[in-house]
Amino acid sequence: MAERTRGEPQIDGRSTRWDGHKAQRQVKLVDAAVALIEEEGAHFRMQRLAERVGLPRSVLYRHFKDRASFDELIRRRVVESFVKRMEPTLSFEGTVEESVHRVVGAHLDWVLQHPRLYAYMGVAEHAMGDGSLVADTKTAIALMLSERFSDVLAALGVKGTPIRSVAVGIVGFVDTAVNQWMRDPEREQTEDELRAMLCRSVWAVLEATLRDLGVELTPQQRVADVEGV
Repeated sequence: MAERTRGEPQIDGRSTRWDGHKAQRQVKLVDAAVALIEEEGAHFRMQRLAERVGLPRSVLYRHFKDRASFDELIRRRVVESFVKRMEPTLSFEGTVEESVHRVVGAHLDWVLQHPRLYAYMGVAEHAMGDGSLVADTKTAIALMLSERFSDVLAALGVKGTPIRSVAVGIVGFVDTAVNQWMRDPEREQTEDELRAMLCRSVWAVLEATLRDLGVELTPQQRVADVEGV
């Protein structure tokens, strides 16, 4: 048997097994917390979670540094769910109009399906660029949108256009409008009216931007045809 090199750190098998067990338990607890928030709202109590998973409350905290770190893991899981819903829509399939409706619709539909998770993310408290997980997610979506805009413009012969600010503006506008609508106890628009307004507004921004670049594009044109695919 080869001798262990002097000074080489010794790995404790029990510690490794505990780390694996702890990670698995964390995943289960985060899943349970997400389900609890969906049912009871953002301000859930740890005692309710303990009852749900059948563990003493004191045991819950052994798996996390503190409540803040636990909340961050939950928020990360919620954000992953939102991004998973949004990413496929950024492929811009079908017509320009259909692409706009698909992106806006995915955002609004996820929020309507998960209103309590949306509230838990604290969207209104995080502006793009503030360094938080939610803000970074908004920025990431805006950058993905910007890249697709750039691809379409490049196919039209327009390259090196500073389109990122337009994408950031669109994401910020849709996010703020949806957030305000969700929080407003006396909504001045129905869901369908809000959806239509958002789509019209996004297209208006895109159309004005394209016009300034000397590009003519109609809502009925297929994105694949524009890109020559």
